[in-house]
Amino acid sequence: MKIRLWVFLAIIALVSPRLVLASSVDQSVVNAVVRSTIQDLNKATDLHWHEGEYNHIINLYRMIVAAEPYHLQAYSNSGWLLWSMNRDKEALAIYHQGLKANPNNYYMYDELGEYYFLRQKNYNKAAEWYGKAVKFTCPAFTWHMYAHSLERIGDLKGALKAWRYSVKHYKGDAAAAVNYDRVEKELESSNGGSSK
Repeated sequence: MKIRLWVFLAIIALVSPRLVLASSVDQSVVNAVVRSTIQDLNKATDLHWHEGEYNHIINLYRMIVAAEPYHLQAYSNSGWLLWSMNRDKEALAIYHQGLKANPNNYYMYDELGEYYFLRQKNYNKAAEWYGKAVKFTCPAFTWHMYAHSLERIGDLKGALKAWRYSVKHYKGDAAAAVNYDRVEKELESSNGGSSK
């Protein structure tokens, strides 16, 4: 019951700013209510997860991103749940909604790359999206998946460049070093001894 009340109050605060202003409620109070509601909604997603109520989770995440469009994990988790239930069209829609709301962050580009790599096995599309993700500050894993995607489509030189970048910019990245050596040897053997 507590969550329903908070959701109701937050929706009123978000949808009807005039109502909030008319009642002389301080904006900081409204912000605190919204933050508290988002925290409660996030907690509720975990409870629904353990009950296998995935549609409830998706709906809760939709409420979260309505209030906080920069909440990347809500888009990510919703998309994954949707495609794991064979609702790919809806998954892509939520990923693109997240991308539209957060175009200057690697995260949603990475999510689309992962979707195409893991779900669709469309490595061209995966490479395209991971290629967009690596234009932003991102974790080494994004570079790894970009390199793997390039390798899957036969672009060994591009994969080698991606592995080289990861080795150079993520100190101690053992996976990148091993893969760099492996791809370099593959290129040398296919090019008669030269990986250049």
